[in-house]
Amino acid sequence: MVGRAFYGPPLRLICKNNSKEEPSIKTHVINLLPFNNRTEMSRTEYVIKKVLAFILIFFVAGVLGEAVVIGLYTGMGYDPLHGVMPEGQIAGLIPYYGYILFSVIAILYCKLIEKRSMRDIGFTKRGTDYLLGIGVAVAMLVLVLFLCLVTGSVSFLRINRDMSISGLLLWGLAFIIQGSEEEILCRGFLMNTLKKKIPLPAAVFISSTAFVIPHLIMTPILDSGLVYALIGIANLYLISVLFSIIVLWRGNIWVSCGLHAAWNYVLNIILGLTVSGNDAKMDGLFLIGINKLNIINGSEYGFEAGIATTVITIISICVILYIWKVRSDNNGIQ
Repeated sequence: MVGRAFYGPPLRLICKNNSKEEPSIKTHVINLLPFNNRTEMSRTEYVIKKVLAFILIFFVAGVLGEAVVIGLYTGMGYDPLHGVMPEGQIAGLIPYYGYILFSVIAILYCKLIEKRSMRDIGFTKRGTDYLLGIGVAVAMLVLVLFLCLVTGSVSFLRINRDMSISGLLLWGLAFIIQGSEEEILCRGFLMNTLKKKIPLPAAVFISSTAFVIPHLIMTPILDSGLVYALIGIANLYLISVLFSIIVLWRGNIWVSCGLHAAWNYVLNIILGLTVSGNDAKMDGLFLIGINKLNIINGSEYGFEAGIATTVITIISICVILYIWKVRSDNNGIQ
């Protein structure tokens, strides 16, 4: 017996085009514009977009800040456009207070364009971590100073009993503003937004580079000689990595704001030493004598171009990573 062939319903071949259409040049251009909140793009485009946003914020804030400073000087009866400037502490303080515009514009960009909350920027409820940052900065500088003292490159002279209390307070606020501005831009904005799209080490490196480059442009590090310039640049990267690690460990930028502000304040005001090649704003609370300019104390650029800072910063990074790992293991976090 011959069986009857069974023919089911006719087969219909459905061909789907699985290939995605290549984005147009217009799409690429729009993706790179800092004024939109697009995130659906390649990692390369995303990084370029955020770096462009960083440059834009830096440029706009710089121009507005300069205008505000000129306006203030003019209102005080000076003529800054023709070189008639105030002298003394006022001349130094006003530009530092102008750094608040950098913070304001960076935060506005994060909130209005990126639609990020203050918590996402790094301003969590753990504001007391600011004190932790201050403590880390003080401990590091005590150790750096100790290395310089025992090697004979610096010496302690005496306590300055003529220290201006108003100067201490005004410069304290100035460095709080200045330190917070750099941390909001480099860590709160750039690093925290980049790590959402690219590997964390890459986000730390790019944000650290954004931290280093303005120091190369705005400070005399490249005029300090090749050796000191290389050590100074290496230290800037190390310090920036330290800031990034402590932010990631604590989950906020309060801690790096405190560390950054205290580092500059203690070095420049309490010890009366140069910071990033810039002379002390006033005689320090503790008068420190430089016995000889050398590779240990960073020569004319200051401690930040010295190997004493290199050693202590590397040790600090290792200690923080160890503490972070131990506490994570104790809490069952991989």
